[in-house]
Amino acid sequence: MDLQSVLKALPDDRPVTRICIVEDPTKCPSGFQLVAKTFDQDTDADLWKDGIFGKRITRYICFMKDQSSCNEVVESITVAGERELPPEWTALLYTQDSEQKAIRKKNLCYKLVSKDLVQEAVTDIIVLSKSKKPPPGFTLAGEINSLLICYKCGPVSPARFPRVVDPLPYSLLSNGQQVTSSNWGVSSGQSQQPYVQGQRTLYGNSITHNAVLDGVPFTINPKYSDFSHLLQFIIPDITFKTEDQLRVQYNYSFQVEYQVQQAVSSNFS
Repeated sequence: MDLQSVLKALPDDRPVTRICIVEDPTKCPSGFQLVAKTFDQDTDADLWKDGIFGKRITRYICFMKDQSSCNEVVESITVAGERELPPEWTALLYTQDSEQKAIRKKNLCYKLVSKDLVQEAVTDIIVLSKSKKPPPGFTLAGEINSLLICYKCGPVSPARFPRVVDPLPYSLLSNGQQVTSSNWGVSSGQSQQPYVQGQRTLYGNSITHNAVLDGVPFTINPKYSDFSHLLQFIIPDITFKTEDQLRVQYNYSFQVEYQVQQAVSSNFS
């Protein structure tokens, strides 16, 4: 199996960030995925289904998963009546490519929320032509021209922030010299060498301790060597988590794999 096949087999569980409807499937906006076929029958996923005066009219759903520039994700999708516009929802009234009416008598709506405020978001959108209920893992958004619009939700990966290590606010050296950002890991007269003080060495952000510190043996006060008199122990507070909480905490987003996939695709294009 080649690299392209492996990358295509990876599950795309990234949250959806934008949705639109197009008239011409060849004009799906850049960065969007076109829902061209139905999930159950692999037939045309056209939402309009017929034409006017012999001219065929088509409508297709497109969705984007842009994680780099979008701070919002799609939390839910619903199909509302033509005159029913749910508050705080975005209604797709017109096609993205031709600015024509998107759907007759109904509106496809989606709700955008900040990714920092939700644990789950929409990760996939499908269209069903024959099935009367959504497949396992999917939720029914509504019906448009006898087609079922369904969506799947998955955990949103929490934002990861770089760890900042501040200089220690107290003296570590036996000569009383304060360890600061200017002399951390720097010896007098040597700008790039680790600071060696007896058996202790400062390397960048780490400190290595041995049993002897500047010639002074490191020992515990004898009064703390016997713990038999301690009758009470502090029991750690163990928080039990639900299955959904564990999935959110240990969810793997495949971000690195998708970046590799984009890089490989651009090289082959």
